[in-house]
Amino acid sequence: MPSLTLAEKASLVLPEDYLVLKTFVELKDKYEYLTEEELKDRLDFTDAELRISLEKLRNLRAVSWDIIAGKRAYKITFTGLDILAIKMLYVNKILNRLGLIIGEGKESNVYYGYDFDNNTIIVKFHRVGNSSYKNARKLRGYREKRSWVSITLDNAKNEYIALKCLSENLAKVPKPLGYAYNAVAMEYIEGPSLLKAELNNPKEVLDSIIGSLRIAYLYCNKMVHGDLSPYNIIIGDNESPYIIDWPQWKQDDDNLLNRDINNIISFFSKKYNITEDLNYVMDFIKGKA
Repeated sequence: MPSLTLAEKASLVLPEDYLVLKTFVELKDKYEYLTEEELKDRLDFTDAELRISLEKLRNLRAVSWDIIAGKRAYKITFTGLDILAIKMLYVNKILNRLGLIIGEGKESNVYYGYDFDNNTIIVKFHRVGNSSYKNARKLRGYREKRSWVSITLDNAKNEYIALKCLSENLAKVPKPLGYAYNAVAMEYIEGPSLLKAELNNPKEVLDSIIGSLRIAYLYCNKMVHGDLSPYNIIIGDNESPYIIDWPQWKQDDDNLLNRDINNIISFFSKKYNITEDLNYVMDFIKGKA
């Protein structure tokens, strides 16, 4: 069923199919693949019920299979994680229905969504793929064996934690609405990226960005964005700059903070001829100036 949207796929997943997908996540760091026998040992399904469910999930591309040690074995896919997240966000009364996809990135897909009052929200599905899996393990400091599923779920949780603290302390970020599995639901901010915006008051915008970075450091346990650029700052109403994409934040990392600051002040210097001293901005963010 390759032509179905993600929302349509999720609507076709019944409670028994949900249990199958959930089993893969529960065993994520122990087994990547599970045979029908291994699944049946953990689920109160008949052979026929399990095969029907697995065939449906395979057609929805929520699971894939391979031959391992002479037996057919299955594993969950990103679509399977997305479906689990959609179902849980619905149960938690955060997401009523999923809309169209907005963008696809290296480690996430972003969709419009609608809450139970029909307000537009954003749903971001984290996806640490094969190309980024090794880098993600290294960047996030994982020493023990952790599956791509675990790291993907951690990405979502980390971003939610960051947005929650930042929002509660009045930093300019989208307000988080909740998270489930690999998805984070958040406030929808309408506007262009800083890269594409034409600002009337660029100095005020720069000061606001620096202020949010100061809040992150001083009030959110020395949090550093770690990947800040004009691409992940959205200019909303009244030229308010909202910083997005927080899953890779680090704690008290001078090298990353220096890079974040340099990316932003260099942009404002080149486009708006506004000069800021990097060392002074660094000290200000750390509460030393």
